[in-house]
Amino acid sequence: MYKVMLVDDDYPVLEYLEQIIPWEELGLLMQGMYDNPLEALEHAKAQMPDILITDIGMPHISGIELIRLLKELNGELCTIILSCYNDFHYAQQAVKLNVQDYMLKESISPDTITTQLQQLCGRLDAVRESRKQRKQLQHILHDNKAELKQKFLLGTMNNQIWHKEEWLDTLRQYGINYEAHPYLLVLYHIEQHAQTKKNLNMCDDMLMYAVDNVMDEMLEKVEGAISFRYNTKSGFLFIPCRLTVKENGYSLVQDTLKQVQDSLTKYLRVQVSFYLGERSGQPRQLKANLLKLLNTLEHRFYLPEGYIGVIKEEEFSKADLFTYFSEALEEIKQLILQEDVQGMEEAASRWMSFVEKERFPPDMVKEWVLKLLLDMRVKFKSLQKFQTNYSVEVLHSTMSEIDHTNQLKSWMLVHLEEMLSQMGTIFQQSKRGEISEAQRYVQDHLHQKITLEEVADYLHLNSSYFSRLYKKETGLTFIEYVIQTKMNKAKELLDNTDKTVEEISYTLGYDNKRYFIQLFKNEIGVPPMIYSRGSDTRRSKP
Repeated sequence: MYKVMLVDDDYPVLEYLEQIIPWEELGLLMQGMYDNPLEALEHAKAQMPDILITDIGMPHISGIELIRLLKELNGELCTIILSCYNDFHYAQQAVKLNVQDYMLKESISPDTITTQLQQLCGRLDAVRESRKQRKQLQHILHDNKAELKQKFLLGTMNNQIWHKEEWLDTLRQYGINYEAHPYLLVLYHIEQHAQTKKNLNMCDDMLMYAVDNVMDEMLEKVEGAISFRYNTKSGFLFIPCRLTVKENGYSLVQDTLKQVQDSLTKYLRVQVSFYLGERSGQPRQLKANLLKLLNTLEHRFYLPEGYIGVIKEEEFSKADLFTYFSEALEEIKQLILQEDVQGMEEAASRWMSFVEKERFPPDMVKEWVLKLLLDMRVKFKSLQKFQTNYSVEVLHSTMSEIDHTNQLKSWMLVHLEEMLSQMGTIFQQSKRGEISEAQRYVQDHLHQKITLEEVADYLHLNSSYFSRLYKKETGLTFIEYVIQTKMNKAKELLDNTDKTVEEISYTLGYDNKRYFIQLFKNEIGVPPMIYSRGSDTRRSKP
Protein backbone atom coordinates (compact mmCIF):
# COMPACT_ATOMS: atom_id res chain seq x y z
CA MET A 1 0.00 0.00 0.00
CA TYR A 2 1.13 3.54 -0.71
CA LYS A 3 1.29 5.99 2.22
CA VAL A 4 -0.53 9.34 2.07
CA MET A 5 0.03 12.47 4.16
CA LEU A 6 -2.60 15.29 4.43
CA VAL A 7 -1.49 18.79 5.43
CA ASP A 8 -3.87 21.76 5.83
CA ASP A 9 -4.18 24.40 8.56
CA ASP A 10 -7.97 24.18 8.14
CA TYR A 11 -8.72 21.01 10.14
CA PRO A 12 -12.31 20.53 8.84
CA VAL A 13 -10.81 20.17 5.33
CA LEU A 14 -8.63 17.34 6.61
CA GLU A 15 -11.62 15.60 8.20
CA TYR A 16 -13.63 16.03 4.99
CA LEU A 17 -10.88 14.46 2.86
CA GLU A 18 -10.48 11.59 5.32
CA GLN A 19 -14.18 10.79 5.02
CA ILE A 20 -14.79 11.14 1.26
CA ILE A 21 -11.80 9.17 -0.03
CA PRO A 22 -12.10 5.31 -0.09
CA TRP A 23 -8.52 4.79 1.09
CA GLU A 24 -8.50 1.00 1.37
CA GLU A 25 -10.25 0.49 -1.97
CA LEU A 26 -7.53 2.56 -3.62
CA GLY A 27 -4.78 0.60 -1.88
CA LEU A 28 -3.75 3.63 0.17
CA LEU A 29 -2.81 4.01 3.81
CA MET A 30 -3.56 7.27 5.63
CA GLN A 31 -0.19 7.96 7.27
CA GLY A 32 -1.25 11.13 9.07
CA MET A 33 -3.20 14.40 9.05
CA TYR A 34 -1.41 17.60 10.11
CA ASP A 35 -2.62 21.18 10.53
CA ASN A 36 0.96 22.32 11.18
CA PRO A 37 3.33 21.97 8.16
CA LEU A 38 6.46 21.95 10.37
CA GLU A 39 5.09 19.02 12.34
CA ALA A 40 4.29 17.26 9.06
CA LEU A 41 7.86 17.87 7.87
CA GLU A 42 9.35 16.26 10.99
CA HIS A 43 7.10 13.21 10.71
CA ALA A 44 7.94 12.84 7.02
CA LYS A 45 11.67 12.81 7.81
CA ALA A 46 11.05 9.79 10.06
CA GLN A 47 8.65 8.05 7.66
CA MET A 48 8.45 9.44 4.14
CA PRO A 49 5.01 9.33 2.45
CA ASP A 50 4.50 8.29 -1.16
CA ILE A 51 1.79 10.91 -1.77
CA LEU A 52 1.44 14.38 -0.23
CA ILE A 53 -1.83 16.35 -0.36
CA THR A 54 -1.24 19.87 0.95
CA ASP A 55 -2.69 23.34 1.16
CA ILE A 56 -0.58 26.29 -0.06
CA GLY A 57 -1.29 29.14 2.30
CA MET A 58 -0.30 28.02 5.80
CA PRO A 59 1.53 29.58 8.76
CA HIS A 60 5.25 28.96 9.34
CA ILE A 61 5.96 27.61 5.81
CA SER A 62 3.87 27.42 2.67
CA GLY A 63 2.76 24.25 0.95
CA ILE A 64 5.15 25.09 -1.89
CA GLU A 65 8.09 25.22 0.56
CA LEU A 66 6.96 21.98 2.23
CA ILE A 67 6.90 20.24 -1.17
CA ARG A 68 10.34 21.56 -2.01
CA LEU A 69 11.85 20.30 1.28
CA LEU A 70 10.25 16.87 0.96
CA LYS A 71 11.28 16.56 -2.70
CA GLU A 72 14.88 17.01 -1.56
CA LEU A 73 14.42 13.94 0.62
CA ASN A 74 12.40 11.90 -1.90
CA GLY A 75 12.51 13.01 -5.51
CA GLU A 76 9.80 10.51 -6.46
CA LEU A 77 7.20 11.99 -4.06
CA CYS A 78 3.81 12.51 -5.74
CA THR A 79 1.96 15.68 -4.75
CA ILE A 80 -1.47 17.31 -5.01
CA ILE A 81 -1.95 20.97 -4.10
CA LEU A 82 -5.25 22.16 -2.64
CA SER A 83 -5.72 25.91 -2.73
CA CYS A 84 -8.22 28.70 -2.38
CA TYR A 85 -6.11 30.78 -4.74
CA ASN A 86 -6.56 30.60 -8.50
CA ASP A 87 -3.21 32.28 -8.93
CA PHE A 88 -0.87 31.81 -11.91
CA HIS A 89 2.18 32.48 -9.73
CA TYR A 90 1.34 29.53 -7.44
CA ALA A 91 0.58 27.31 -10.41
CA GLN A 92 3.92 28.24 -11.99
CA GLN A 93 5.80 27.29 -8.81
CA ALA A 94 3.89 24.00 -8.66
CA VAL A 95 4.90 23.16 -12.24
CA LYS A 96 8.57 23.79 -11.38
CA LEU A 97 8.27 21.30 -8.49
CA ASN A 98 6.63 18.72 -10.78
CA VAL A 99 3.39 18.76 -8.78
CA GLN A 100 0.95 16.22 -10.25
CA ASP A 101 -2.24 18.28 -9.73
CA TYR A 102 -3.31 21.74 -8.60
CA MET A 103 -6.90 21.71 -7.36
CA LEU A 104 -9.13 24.52 -6.09
CA LYS A 105 -10.85 23.59 -2.84
CA GLU A 106 -14.16 24.88 -4.11
CA SER A 107 -14.10 22.37 -6.97
CA ILE A 108 -13.07 19.29 -4.93
CA SER A 109 -15.45 16.33 -5.17
CA PRO A 110 -15.08 12.69 -4.18
CA ASP A 111 -14.93 11.65 -7.83
CA THR A 112 -12.29 14.17 -8.93
CA ILE A 113 -9.87 13.51 -6.08
CA THR A 114 -10.43 9.72 -6.26
CA THR A 115 -9.65 9.80 -9.99
CA GLN A 116 -6.52 11.84 -9.34
CA LEU A 117 -5.33 9.44 -6.63
CA GLN A 118 -5.90 6.45 -8.94
CA GLN A 119 -3.70 8.14 -11.55
CA LEU A 120 -0.99 8.75 -8.93
CA CYS A 121 -1.13 5.10 -7.86
CA GLY A 122 -0.63 4.09 -11.50
CA ARG A 123 2.33 6.47 -11.71
CA LEU A 124 3.85 5.01 -8.53
CA ASP A 125 3.33 1.47 -9.86
CA ALA A 126 5.21 2.42 -13.03
CA VAL A 127 8.04 3.99 -10.99
CA ARG A 128 8.28 0.91 -8.78
CA GLU A 129 8.37 -1.42 -11.81
CA SER A 130 10.99 0.77 -13.50
CA ARG A 131 13.12 0.68 -10.35
CA LYS A 132 12.77 -3.10 -10.19
CA GLN A 133 13.82 -3.48 -13.83
CA ARG A 134 16.74 -1.12 -13.28
CA LYS A 135 17.94 -3.18 -10.34
CA GLN A 136 17.61 -6.38 -12.37
CA LEU A 137 19.65 -4.80 -15.18
CA GLN A 138 22.31 -3.66 -12.72
CA HIS A 139 22.37 -7.18 -11.29
CA ILE A 140 22.82 -8.67 -14.79
CA LEU A 141 25.56 -6.17 -15.69
CA HIS A 142 27.32 -6.78 -12.38
CA ASP A 143 27.11 -10.55 -12.82
CA ASN A 144 28.40 -10.36 -16.38
CA LYS A 145 31.34 -8.24 -15.28
CA ALA A 146 32.00 -10.52 -12.31
CA GLU A 147 31.82 -13.57 -14.60
CA LEU A 148 34.29 -12.01 -17.07
CA LYS A 149 36.67 -11.15 -14.24
CA GLN A 150 36.37 -14.68 -12.85
CA LYS A 151 37.04 -16.16 -16.29
CA PHE A 152 40.14 -13.97 -16.65
CA LEU A 153 41.39 -14.95 -13.18
CA LEU A 154 40.93 -18.69 -13.79
CA GLY A 155 42.55 -18.38 -17.19
CA THR A 156 45.56 -16.67 -15.63
CA MET A 157 45.89 -19.39 -12.99
CA ASN A 158 45.31 -22.46 -15.16
CA ASN A 159 46.63 -21.59 -18.62
CA GLN A 160 49.82 -20.50 -20.25
CA ILE A 161 49.88 -16.75 -21.03
CA TRP A 162 50.66 -16.71 -24.76
CA HIS A 163 49.85 -13.07 -25.55
CA LYS A 164 51.44 -11.11 -22.75
CA GLU A 165 50.56 -7.61 -24.03
CA GLU A 166 46.86 -8.50 -24.39
CA TRP A 167 46.93 -10.01 -20.93
CA LEU A 168 48.53 -6.85 -19.48
CA ASP A 169 45.95 -4.68 -21.26
CA THR A 170 43.15 -6.71 -19.69
CA LEU A 171 44.78 -6.30 -16.27
CA ARG A 172 44.80 -2.53 -16.79
CA GLN A 173 41.17 -2.55 -17.97
CA TYR A 174 40.19 -4.15 -14.69
CA GLY A 175 42.09 -1.46 -12.80
CA ILE A 176 45.28 -3.36 -11.90
CA ASN A 177 48.25 -1.10 -12.58
CA TYR A 178 51.57 -2.54 -11.44
CA GLU A 179 53.40 0.54 -12.76
CA ALA A 180 51.63 2.71 -10.19
CA HIS A 181 52.11 0.52 -7.11
CA PRO A 182 52.81 -3.05 -5.93
CA TYR A 183 49.87 -5.22 -4.84
CA LEU A 184 49.22 -7.47 -1.89
CA LEU A 185 47.15 -10.53 -2.76
CA VAL A 186 44.40 -11.48 -0.30
CA LEU A 187 42.24 -14.58 -0.49
CA TYR A 188 38.79 -14.20 1.11
CA HIS A 189 36.55 -17.13 2.09
CA ILE A 190 32.89 -17.17 3.21
CA GLU A 191 32.67 -19.22 6.40
CA GLN A 192 29.97 -21.87 6.87
CA HIS A 193 28.81 -21.24 3.31
CA ALA A 194 25.91 -23.73 3.18
CA GLN A 195 24.46 -22.61 6.53
CA THR A 196 24.87 -18.93 5.59
CA LYS A 197 22.90 -19.46 2.36
CA LYS A 198 20.18 -21.23 4.32
CA ASN A 199 20.00 -18.50 6.97
CA LEU A 200 19.74 -15.74 4.35
CA ASN A 201 17.51 -17.78 2.00
CA MET A 202 19.90 -17.08 -0.89
CA CYS A 203 21.33 -19.12 -3.75
CA ASP A 204 25.05 -19.06 -4.61
CA ASP A 205 24.72 -16.21 -7.12
CA MET A 206 22.62 -14.04 -4.82
CA LEU A 207 25.01 -14.49 -1.91
CA MET A 208 28.09 -13.67 -3.98
CA TYR A 209 26.29 -10.67 -5.50
CA ALA A 210 25.48 -9.34 -2.03
CA VAL A 211 29.03 -9.97 -0.76
CA ASP A 212 30.52 -8.33 -3.87
CA ASN A 213 28.37 -5.23 -3.41
CA VAL A 214 29.37 -4.67 0.20
CA MET A 215 33.00 -5.51 -0.49
CA ASP A 216 33.28 -3.27 -3.56
CA GLU A 217 31.64 -0.38 -1.71
CA MET A 218 34.20 -0.65 1.09
CA LEU A 219 37.14 -1.10 -1.30
CA GLU A 220 36.21 2.12 -3.12
CA LYS A 221 37.86 3.92 -0.20
CA VAL A 222 41.20 2.35 -1.20
CA GLU A 223 42.43 3.70 -4.54
CA GLY A 224 43.33 0.87 -6.91
CA ALA A 225 41.83 -1.97 -4.82
CA ILE A 226 39.81 -4.55 -6.79
CA SER A 227 38.12 -7.90 -6.16
CA PHE A 228 37.82 -11.07 -8.28
CA ARG A 229 35.56 -14.05 -7.66
CA TYR A 230 37.29 -17.43 -7.59
CA ASN A 231 34.32 -19.72 -6.88
CA THR A 232 30.99 -19.57 -5.03
CA LYS A 233 32.73 -19.41 -1.64
CA SER A 234 35.84 -17.35 -2.16
CA GLY A 235 37.74 -14.81 -4.21
CA PHE A 236 40.86 -12.67 -4.39
CA LEU A 237 41.48 -9.05 -3.50
CA PHE A 238 44.24 -6.99 -5.10
CA ILE A 239 45.12 -4.21 -2.67
CA PRO A 240 47.84 -1.58 -3.32
CA CYS A 241 50.52 -2.00 -0.67
CA ARG A 242 53.48 0.36 -0.33
CA LEU A 243 56.25 -0.16 2.21
CA THR A 244 58.06 3.09 3.03
CA VAL A 245 59.46 4.78 6.11
CA LYS A 246 56.23 6.73 6.47
CA GLU A 247 53.76 4.11 5.28
CA ASN A 248 53.26 0.54 6.52
CA GLY A 249 51.21 -1.01 3.73
CA TYR A 250 50.53 -4.25 5.61
CA SER A 251 49.01 -2.42 8.54
CA LEU A 252 46.80 -0.32 6.24
CA VAL A 253 45.64 -3.46 4.38
CA GLN A 254 44.70 -5.21 7.63
CA ASP A 255 42.76 -2.14 8.79
CA THR A 256 40.88 -2.11 5.46
CA LEU A 257 40.08 -5.83 5.69
CA LYS A 258 38.78 -5.42 9.25
CA GLN A 259 36.40 -2.69 8.03
CA VAL A 260 35.22 -4.90 5.15
CA GLN A 261 34.75 -7.82 7.54
CA ASP A 262 32.76 -5.71 10.01
CA SER A 263 30.51 -4.38 7.23
CA LEU A 264 29.77 -7.88 5.91
CA THR A 265 28.88 -9.04 9.40
CA LYS A 266 26.74 -5.98 10.13
CA TYR A 267 24.78 -5.71 6.88
CA LEU A 268 24.62 -9.34 5.69
CA ARG A 269 25.40 -11.41 8.81
CA VAL A 270 28.11 -13.10 6.74
CA GLN A 271 31.41 -14.16 8.35
CA VAL A 272 34.43 -13.89 6.04
CA SER A 273 38.09 -14.74 6.67
CA PHE A 274 40.97 -13.00 4.86
CA TYR A 275 44.28 -14.75 4.17
CA LEU A 276 47.20 -12.55 3.17
CA GLY A 277 49.52 -13.67 0.41
CA GLU A 278 52.71 -12.14 -0.94
CA ARG A 279 53.33 -8.59 -2.06
CA SER A 280 54.44 -8.28 -5.66
CA GLY A 281 55.39 -5.43 -7.96
CA GLN A 282 55.58 -7.37 -11.23
CA PRO A 283 52.70 -8.87 -13.27
CA ARG A 284 54.80 -11.93 -14.08
CA GLN A 285 54.74 -12.86 -10.36
CA LEU A 286 50.94 -12.87 -10.28
CA LYS A 287 50.22 -16.46 -11.35
CA ALA A 288 52.77 -17.98 -8.98
CA ASN A 289 51.51 -15.88 -6.06
CA LEU A 290 47.87 -16.82 -6.72
CA LEU A 291 48.63 -20.54 -6.81
CA LYS A 292 50.90 -20.36 -3.78
CA LEU A 293 48.19 -18.66 -1.73
CA LEU A 294 45.63 -21.30 -2.76
CA ASN A 295 48.01 -24.11 -1.82
CA THR A 296 48.32 -22.82 1.75
CA LEU A 297 44.57 -23.16 2.41
CA GLU A 298 44.89 -26.62 3.94
CA HIS A 299 46.66 -25.02 6.91
CA ARG A 300 43.68 -22.78 7.79
CA PHE A 301 42.07 -25.84 9.41
CA TYR A 302 43.72 -24.90 12.70
CA LEU A 303 42.89 -21.18 12.43
CA PRO A 304 39.74 -19.55 13.86
CA GLU A 305 36.83 -18.29 11.77
CA GLY A 306 37.01 -14.60 10.95
CA TYR A 307 40.81 -14.73 10.72
CA ILE A 308 42.74 -11.87 9.13
CA GLY A 309 46.43 -12.53 8.51
CA VAL A 310 49.04 -14.79 6.99
CA ILE A 311 48.62 -18.59 6.98
CA LYS A 312 51.65 -20.22 8.57
CA GLU A 313 52.61 -23.46 6.81
CA GLU A 314 53.48 -25.54 9.86
CA GLU A 315 54.19 -29.23 9.23
CA PHE A 316 51.43 -31.71 10.04
CA SER A 317 52.01 -34.64 12.37
CA LYS A 318 53.14 -37.87 10.75
CA ALA A 319 51.56 -39.95 13.53
CA ASP A 320 48.41 -42.01 12.89
CA LEU A 321 45.36 -40.56 14.66
CA PHE A 322 43.54 -43.86 14.16
CA THR A 323 45.82 -45.40 16.80
CA TYR A 324 43.57 -43.65 19.34
CA PHE A 325 40.28 -44.53 17.64
CA SER A 326 39.15 -47.46 19.83
CA GLU A 327 39.93 -45.52 23.00
CA ALA A 328 37.86 -42.53 21.88
CA LEU A 329 35.00 -44.69 20.59
CA GLU A 330 34.72 -46.67 23.82
CA GLU A 331 34.89 -43.56 26.02
CA ILE A 332 32.20 -41.66 24.15
CA LYS A 333 30.00 -44.75 23.79
CA GLN A 334 29.97 -45.26 27.56
CA LEU A 335 29.17 -41.58 28.18
CA ILE A 336 26.21 -41.77 25.80
CA LEU A 337 24.95 -44.97 27.44
CA GLN A 338 25.21 -43.21 30.79
CA GLU A 339 23.42 -40.17 29.33
CA ASP A 340 26.24 -37.96 30.62
CA VAL A 341 25.91 -34.75 28.56
CA GLN A 342 28.63 -32.82 30.36
CA GLY A 343 31.04 -35.73 30.29
CA MET A 344 30.46 -36.22 26.56
CA GLU A 345 31.07 -32.51 25.82
CA GLU A 346 34.25 -32.57 27.91
CA ALA A 347 35.47 -35.70 26.13
CA ALA A 348 34.80 -34.17 22.67
CA SER A 349 36.65 -30.99 23.69
CA ARG A 350 39.55 -32.97 25.09
CA TRP A 351 39.95 -35.08 21.94
CA MET A 352 39.71 -32.02 19.70
CA SER A 353 42.32 -30.20 21.83
CA PHE A 354 44.57 -33.23 21.40
CA VAL A 355 44.06 -33.08 17.62
CA GLU A 356 44.89 -29.35 17.57
CA LYS A 357 47.99 -29.79 19.72
CA GLU A 358 49.38 -32.60 17.55
CA ARG A 359 48.30 -30.97 14.25
CA PHE A 360 47.18 -34.12 12.43
CA PRO A 361 46.44 -33.69 8.69
CA PRO A 362 42.93 -32.20 8.22
CA ASP A 363 41.68 -35.01 5.96
CA MET A 364 42.76 -37.60 8.52
CA VAL A 365 40.98 -35.71 11.32
CA LYS A 366 37.76 -35.43 9.31
CA GLU A 367 37.84 -39.13 8.41
CA TRP A 368 38.52 -40.03 12.05
CA VAL A 369 35.52 -38.04 13.31
CA LEU A 370 33.28 -39.32 10.52
CA LYS A 371 34.22 -42.94 11.26
CA LEU A 372 33.62 -42.30 14.96
CA LEU A 373 30.07 -41.13 14.27
CA LEU A 374 29.32 -43.91 11.76
CA ASP A 375 30.59 -46.61 14.11
CA MET A 376 28.49 -45.17 16.93
CA ARG A 377 25.44 -45.31 14.64
CA VAL A 378 26.12 -48.99 13.86
CA LYS A 379 26.62 -49.74 17.53
CA PHE A 380 23.36 -48.14 18.66
CA LYS A 381 21.31 -49.61 15.83
CA SER A 382 21.39 -52.83 17.82
CA LEU A 383 19.07 -51.07 20.25
CA GLN A 384 15.47 -51.17 19.08
CA LYS A 385 13.74 -47.91 18.02
CA PHE A 386 17.05 -46.05 17.51
CA GLN A 387 16.66 -43.61 14.62
CA THR A 388 18.55 -40.59 13.33
CA ASN A 389 17.74 -37.54 11.24
CA TYR A 390 21.04 -37.79 9.38
CA SER A 391 21.79 -40.29 6.61
CA VAL A 392 25.30 -41.46 5.79
CA GLU A 393 25.16 -39.33 2.62
CA VAL A 394 24.27 -36.22 4.64
CA LEU A 395 27.13 -36.86 7.05
CA HIS A 396 29.58 -37.13 4.16
CA SER A 397 28.30 -34.03 2.35
CA THR A 398 28.23 -31.78 5.42
CA MET A 399 31.74 -32.92 6.37
CA SER A 400 33.01 -31.40 3.10
CA GLU A 401 31.72 -27.99 4.25
CA ILE A 402 33.86 -28.00 7.41
CA ASP A 403 36.97 -25.81 7.22
CA HIS A 404 38.08 -25.37 10.86
CA THR A 405 38.50 -27.48 13.98
CA ASN A 406 35.96 -25.41 15.93
CA GLN A 407 33.35 -26.13 13.23
CA LEU A 408 34.24 -29.84 13.34
CA LYS A 409 33.88 -29.93 17.10
CA SER A 410 30.45 -28.23 16.97
CA TRP A 411 29.30 -30.53 14.16
CA MET A 412 30.46 -33.63 16.06
CA LEU A 413 28.69 -32.51 19.24
CA VAL A 414 25.42 -31.97 17.38
CA HIS A 415 25.42 -35.60 16.22
CA LEU A 416 26.62 -37.02 19.54
CA GLU A 417 23.95 -35.08 21.42
CA GLU A 418 21.34 -36.43 19.00
CA MET A 419 22.53 -39.95 19.81
CA LEU A 420 22.43 -39.20 23.52
CA SER A 421 18.92 -37.80 23.18
CA GLN A 422 17.85 -40.91 21.27
CA MET A 423 19.25 -43.12 24.00
CA GLY A 424 17.31 -41.20 26.63
CA THR A 425 14.15 -41.51 24.54
CA ILE A 426 14.68 -45.25 24.06
CA PHE A 427 15.06 -45.87 27.75
CA GLN A 428 12.14 -43.57 28.64
CA GLN A 429 9.84 -45.14 26.06
CA SER A 430 10.54 -48.67 27.23
CA LYS A 431 7.47 -49.91 29.11
CA ARG A 432 9.74 -51.80 31.47
CA GLY A 433 12.82 -50.40 33.18
CA GLU A 434 14.12 -53.95 33.32
CA ILE A 435 14.73 -53.86 29.53
CA SER A 436 17.01 -50.84 29.64
CA GLU A 437 18.79 -52.25 32.69
CA ALA A 438 19.37 -55.53 30.87
CA GLN A 439 20.78 -53.73 27.81
CA ARG A 440 23.08 -51.64 29.99
CA TYR A 441 24.25 -54.82 31.72
CA VAL A 442 25.13 -56.39 28.35
CA GLN A 443 27.04 -53.29 27.20
CA ASP A 444 29.06 -53.33 30.44
CA HIS A 445 29.83 -57.08 30.38
CA LEU A 446 30.68 -57.82 26.74
CA HIS A 447 33.96 -59.42 27.83
CA GLN A 448 32.08 -62.10 29.77
CA LYS A 449 29.84 -65.00 28.91
CA ILE A 450 26.30 -63.66 29.42
CA THR A 451 23.33 -65.94 30.06
CA LEU A 452 19.63 -65.27 30.31
CA GLU A 453 19.53 -66.72 33.83
CA GLU A 454 22.43 -64.52 34.97
CA VAL A 455 20.74 -61.29 33.83
CA ALA A 456 17.31 -62.35 35.11
CA ASP A 457 18.89 -63.02 38.50
CA TYR A 458 20.58 -59.59 38.35
CA LEU A 459 17.15 -58.04 37.74
CA HIS A 460 15.47 -60.19 40.44
CA LEU A 461 13.10 -61.69 37.85
CA ASN A 462 12.04 -65.20 36.94
CA SER A 463 14.09 -66.23 33.85
CA SER A 464 11.04 -67.46 31.87
CA TYR A 465 9.14 -64.27 32.64
CA PHE A 466 12.16 -62.11 31.67
CA SER A 467 12.58 -64.02 28.39
CA ARG A 468 8.94 -63.43 27.38
CA LEU A 469 9.10 -59.79 28.53
CA TYR A 470 12.23 -59.02 26.50
CA LYS A 471 10.81 -60.60 23.34
CA LYS A 472 7.55 -58.70 23.73
CA GLU A 473 9.24 -55.32 24.32
CA THR A 474 12.00 -55.48 21.68
CA GLY A 475 11.01 -58.03 19.07
CA LEU A 476 14.26 -59.94 19.73
CA THR A 477 15.03 -62.73 22.14
CA PHE A 478 17.50 -61.72 24.81
CA ILE A 479 20.12 -64.13 23.46
CA GLU A 480 19.69 -62.66 19.94
CA TYR A 481 20.36 -59.21 21.39
CA VAL A 482 23.50 -60.44 23.20
CA ILE A 483 24.86 -62.08 20.04
CA GLN A 484 24.06 -59.01 17.92
CA THR A 485 25.79 -56.68 20.37
CA LYS A 486 28.86 -58.88 20.71
CA MET A 487 29.25 -59.33 16.95
CA ASN A 488 29.10 -55.54 16.46
CA LYS A 489 31.86 -55.26 19.06
CA ALA A 490 33.82 -57.92 17.17
CA LYS A 491 33.50 -55.87 13.96
CA GLU A 492 34.81 -52.83 15.82
CA LEU A 493 37.83 -54.77 17.09
CA LEU A 494 38.54 -56.16 13.62
CA ASP A 495 38.27 -52.64 12.17
CA ASN A 496 40.48 -50.85 14.67
CA THR A 497 42.88 -53.32 16.29
CA ASP A 498 45.39 -55.95 15.25
CA LYS A 499 43.84 -58.63 17.48
CA THR A 500 43.52 -62.09 15.95
CA VAL A 501 40.14 -63.82 15.56
CA GLU A 502 41.04 -66.13 18.41
CA GLU A 503 41.97 -63.21 20.69
CA ILE A 504 38.70 -61.43 19.88
CA SER A 505 36.76 -64.60 20.56
CA TYR A 506 38.24 -64.83 24.07
CA THR A 507 37.85 -61.06 24.59
CA LEU A 508 34.11 -61.41 24.05
CA GLY A 509 33.73 -64.36 26.40
CA TYR A 510 33.70 -67.21 23.84
CA ASP A 511 35.88 -70.22 24.75
CA ASN A 512 35.07 -72.01 21.51
CA LYS A 513 36.64 -70.22 18.52
CA ARG A 514 34.59 -72.25 15.98
CA TYR A 515 31.35 -71.33 17.71
CA PHE A 516 32.36 -67.63 17.64
CA ILE A 517 33.19 -67.82 13.90
CA GLN A 518 29.82 -69.42 13.16
CA LEU A 519 27.95 -66.75 15.16
CA PHE A 520 29.87 -63.98 13.37
CA LYS A 521 29.09 -65.43 9.94
CA ASN A 522 25.40 -65.83 10.79
CA GLU A 523 25.13 -62.25 12.04
CA ILE A 524 27.45 -60.34 9.65
CA GLY A 525 27.22 -62.53 6.55
CA VAL A 526 30.90 -63.45 6.17
CA PRO A 527 33.44 -65.18 8.45
CA PRO A 528 35.63 -62.86 10.57
CA MET A 529 38.77 -63.73 8.52
CA ILE A 530 37.11 -62.47 5.31
CA TYR A 531 35.74 -59.38 7.07
CA SER A 532 39.18 -58.71 8.55
CA ARG A 533 40.82 -58.46 5.10
CA GLY A 534 38.43 -55.68 4.16
CA SER A 535 39.07 -54.05 7.53
CA ASP A 536 42.82 -54.05 6.89
CA THR A 537 42.20 -52.21 3.63
CA ARG A 538 40.03 -49.64 5.36
CA ARG A 539 42.59 -49.03 8.12
CA SER A 540 45.38 -48.49 5.63
CA LYS A 541 43.51 -45.64 3.88
CA PRO A 542 44.67 -42.72 6.05
